[in-house]
Amino acid sequence: MDIKYNQTTASIGIKDGLKNHFFIVKLLLIITFINAVLNLSNAQVAFGFMKLMWLFIGMVAVFGLRIYFFKKTGTDKIPVDEIVGIKERVSFSKKIYFIQLKNGKTRDLLEVKSESQFKEVKKLLTEIKL
Repeated sequence: MDIKYNQTTASIGIKDGLKNHFFIVKLLLIITFINAVLNLSNAQVAFGFMKLMWLFIGMVAVFGLRIYFFKKTGTDKIPVDEIVGIKERVSFSKKIYFIQLKNGKTRDLLEVKSESQFKEVKKLLTEIKL
């Protein structure tokens, strides 16, 4: 777990490589969406099962892009005044910890795997601001 508070910039620095991961996922979703549009734009083929499949794939790509552009963030430095709190959610019987931001986005904490690490991060945030 590499979460540190920087007093000079009043921000929290998280080093977990999430920004690079998000870039790759966004790139793949954009390529998938473009591929779906190109496959749907072929007017020579009648609307059938394959066009229906490409329509579904394109809609899933749009939904994923919406999540990655508007609901999640992968920034490495988060200003303390932008943080609303730290929360957890259960997904497929696994706890996922994240930081809730004022702009409505969330920042997943990939390195926080246990309840004790979650309490440490929560304690750090309460000492700083919350």
